[in-house]
Amino acid sequence: MKQTLTFIFCAAVLCASAWGADWKTTADAALGMPPAARALLERKPDKSAQDVYILTLFHYRDFQKTKLKKLESDSARALSGTPELLLLQGITLMWDHRHAESRRVLAGLVAAHPDFFPAAVTLAHLDYLRRDFERSYAGARRLIDRKKELSRFHFTVGLLVASGAKGVLAQRNLVSAIPAYFEVNGYLKEAQKQLPDSAEVLYALGTYHLLTPSIAGGDLDVAVALLEQSRRLAPLNPGVYVRLAQAYRARGLALVSRQYLEQARAIDPQDELLLDDLSGEKVFLDAP
Repeated sequence: MKQTLTFIFCAAVLCASAWGADWKTTADAALGMPPAARALLERKPDKSAQDVYILTLFHYRDFQKTKLKKLESDSARALSGTPELLLLQGITLMWDHRHAESRRVLAGLVAAHPDFFPAAVTLAHLDYLRRDFERSYAGARRLIDRKKELSRFHFTVGLLVASGAKGVLAQRNLVSAIPAYFEVNGYLKEAQKQLPDSAEVLYALGTYHLLTPSIAGGDLDVAVALLEQSRRLAPLNPGVYVRLAQAYRARGLALVSRQYLEQARAIDPQDELLLDDLSGEKVFLDAP
């Protein structure tokens, strides 16, 4: 029975003849893909543009840099110049910290295909990592305003990017801190409605509780619990280890904090949040 359901799912979601340019429907359907169907898709020898798009979505969410690079290498010739391959290349470059190259690819893709919202969402995420918080926030806000045209996943990422960028910007201007607090809360509540148990949302909520003063609702215990849940779902996300390190450092547990930082370094020694923490700049903020 399970194999039959997997086959039906693959036939419905992965049928290349029904692909077209329906980025939203495909991404929404992929969110419910059973593990067996995903494994089947990964083993498929000749992947279509839709297959690559779906796998890019999964590998992006899971921080699977090695799988992204292999997928790009395997698909480069057959899908050269397609939006799906360009998105894959932009994400691969982003996770490889080649920000300028990634931005050229993604910005060019957005210009050529303005309705390809996955590229615009990734571009807003990239701008956040590049510390261009104003641009990141503006891009995410534009996407949020087009909710009906985005998949649940991409709408949620837009909300999370907007909340993160707005939180950093508020720290730079205390006059706007109070309205920003309510704005960020609104984004996070909406994200919870969309994908409540996802690694992305749990990470954002844990980060919020870590970075927010207790008088405004922050809670270190809640932060650790949420971040640990996110870590179990996406164990290759170096950022979650850095945030856990900051949480334990705030608790006065320096040894535990260092252990988490070493785990982040083992996954990705060039991670933006890790380097920000190690440098002492804390542009991406730390526990108050």
